[in-house]
Amino acid sequence: MKNIDAERILECFMELHALTKLRRTGWILAGVPEAESVADHCFEAAVFAVILSKHLDAKVDIGKVVLMLLFHEVAEARITDLPRRSKDYIGAAKKSGEADAALDILHGVAEDIVGLLDEMHEKETIEARLAEAAEELQIIFRAMVYAKECRGDMSEYRRDVEQYDELGIPPARKVADVIGEKLTKYLAGKPYWELGYSKRPHD
Repeated sequence: MKNIDAERILECFMELHALTKLRRTGWILAGVPEAESVADHCFEAAVFAVILSKHLDAKVDIGKVVLMLLFHEVAEARITDLPRRSKDYIGAAKKSGEADAALDILHGVAEDIVGLLDEMHEKETIEARLAEAAEELQIIFRAMVYAKECRGDMSEYRRDVEQYDELGIPPARKVADVIGEKLTKYLAGKPYWELGYSKRPHD
């Protein structure tokens, strides 16, 4: 048996445990009470990937995909969940900071997973594309759920469905289309008031 630093493992796990309590900021801004946690998001995205993989002709290393999705938000244990409207202001810094935070959180425990996260974001392998497609599918799925339950304003997410990129994963496209139909039905024509994205005029 390899030498195990149980203290370091527990320290890492305590940080990751914070993801079960950290609410997804986008849903909070949309007015969702008791919004899903970051851990909820990771779990559901991983489950989506497993199910989608059953309907692919291509051979997929599903273990790698599940690891990508279970750990893809690991950095948020230190950086927290930042809404997408912050991207224009801190996008580059966020990407760099998340990479450093992931390395610091997982050092001495599971550093090799950081390489999988890099692979996921590059979206060049079938595993990475499946992981990314499943993650984005989970987001629009949650929007559909919250619209069905009349929790928050989900009108913005019609645009997410329209712009959904299945990344060459055909079953993801089919599921996304059904989500779009149901989301439209639940929103019942509610207009989208775009908040948080306006920019001051520049000379």
